[in-house]
Amino acid sequence: MSLFQNKAVRLMVACSGEASLLVTLPNRQRNLLRVSLGLYRALGGSFEEIERTLLQDVSADPPRVDRIVGDLMKELAAIGHIHDMDIMQAAHNTLNNDLREGHADLAMGSA
Repeated sequence: MSLFQNKAVRLMVACSGEASLLVTLPNRQRNLLRVSLGLYRALGGSFEEIERTLLQDVSADPPRVDRIVGDLMKELAAIGHIHDMDIMQAAHNTLNNDLREGHADLAMGSA
């Protein structure tokens, strides 16, 4: 795993415990939806387009998680390019802020 991923997992474990990573898939789903919609809205997306997209994207077979994560990362790369920002730096900045706000002891740990 990457430095960022290890750091993010340590922060989640510190906040919610080890079990939170293993047994809370519904929480992960909600969090992903919340932050994805937040990004969508920050980019100027409309509620009407969300509804249209959801109605178009109904398929019988769910996609593979690894493929969708890859697609998500490609879209984030494009958004970062459009906004002239390094997406990994933005991610590290967010983690560092979270660590400073309540889990400074984690910032000193190894990846």
